[in-house]
Amino acid sequence: MVNLLCIADIRPRMRGWSAHVTVQEKMHVASSQKSPTRYQKFVFADEQGSRVEGIMFNAAIEKMGTKLHVFKKYLISNADVREIEERYQTNGLTMQWVISTQTVVEELNEQGSIVLPSEFAPISFKDLASYADSKSQTVDIMAVVVDAMPVVPIKNDSQESFVQRFLIVNEEMVPTVLSLWNAFVENEGKLLTDHRNRHPVVICRRLKVVTYNGIALSTRNDSVIVVDPPVGDARSLKNWASRNDKELLALRRDKPYSNQSPKMFYGPQQKLTAIRDVLPTEKCRRITSADYGCTYTCNHCNEKCRFDIDLTDETDTLTASVFGEQAEALLGFTALQAIDSFNKNEDLPLARTHEALKNKMFIVQLKPGSTRNDGSYQNYTVVYYFEENAETASAENQMHVGSKSGTDKESYLQNSNDQATSSVALPPEKEELPSKTRRCLRSSFDESEEATSKKQRNK
Repeated sequence: MVNLLCIADIRPRMRGWSAHVTVQEKMHVASSQKSPTRYQKFVFADEQGSRVEGIMFNAAIEKMGTKLHVFKKYLISNADVREIEERYQTNGLTMQWVISTQTVVEELNEQGSIVLPSEFAPISFKDLASYADSKSQTVDIMAVVVDAMPVVPIKNDSQESFVQRFLIVNEEMVPTVLSLWNAFVENEGKLLTDHRNRHPVVICRRLKVVTYNGIALSTRNDSVIVVDPPVGDARSLKNWASRNDKELLALRRDKPYSNQSPKMFYGPQQKLTAIRDVLPTEKCRRITSADYGCTYTCNHCNEKCRFDIDLTDETDTLTASVFGEQAEALLGFTALQAIDSFNKNEDLPLARTHEALKNKMFIVQLKPGSTRNDGSYQNYTVVYYFEENAETASAENQMHVGSKSGTDKESYLQNSNDQATSSVALPPEKEELPSKTRRCLRSSFDESEEATSKKQRNK
């Protein structure tokens, strides 16, 4: 005889039981890093609110995986019950049902109320920055998809991946980029692209926050994305999108993700980090900046310039590098003009640049670069900057001291150093500070030529 039990009453090695459950999450098929074993995970819940992880392997995936769909209710019997080792636990779940080809899975026609998981708490888009590049923390969001970008192939170590970006918003109207990778592109990405004109709503679980074009979201292997779920809150958001159709069409037309955008990088609710609290182990932090430094080097081959600048606030000073077109826009001359000045043995017009910047303040986003093994030197690259104005001035009073975030590398989303940007200026009534890296471009080339001559002499 089979006993109908709730999830909480089912124990390891228990036989002859059945349970009525709803599928809350269905993850994509994945492979173990150390073996070719394929697996697929689920999260089941019952009417009492108890939850359990489901998992199936290899052959069971093809036979049983297609039977289970998110937000549908099933009678499940004859699954192997076991405890999950602590190092493999996710979602706060400690028990696991192993679903094999012998497990009985029957869909129920009961039309019970469908609700979000009890622990689901969509995060405010204005708070995403505090989770940036953390290895241990993920976020759950609910949003409307406004626009879809093309699928982009990415080659890394002879392996090819695919990424597709989407512009999403919620009632806060903070435009944010969501990047779907690989299996998500093939499944949810195609669905969102086909229905992007219908204001599709997505519920996303376990996304990571990354620093792409400011602050963005990206899928992980264990992320879950549900499109237009039959949930009351999702339907309310879809109705909101319909009422604000003109504003969403304007966002799609303006394409705020196509260029570095302050609106996609910094919000008035985000806190700033003082320079003294910028840690080498942190991938990206935000600071207020001041003292302007000077030029460092220039690349002849691709006509990309790099400049070192001093960033100063009331707490400390650090040196950061700025690259490419953004550096040229900041300093007021191009890399070709810098090379021409060198060829003519002329100094660069840095005094004019400094005069233009000395009374301006900027919001700057940094990431650490190279460092010496002994920790005596740390290089920083400016990911993004924009001039502080009335909208961001209030954030200076929220200067965040001692906040920390983890590190993680996402090569595609982070972009190369050649795409990094920078800016800095002296605060009002503050005298120019000497920079330990301040030197003219001609000196850099002279040093390079001298080093080349030494090598030739040694030969």
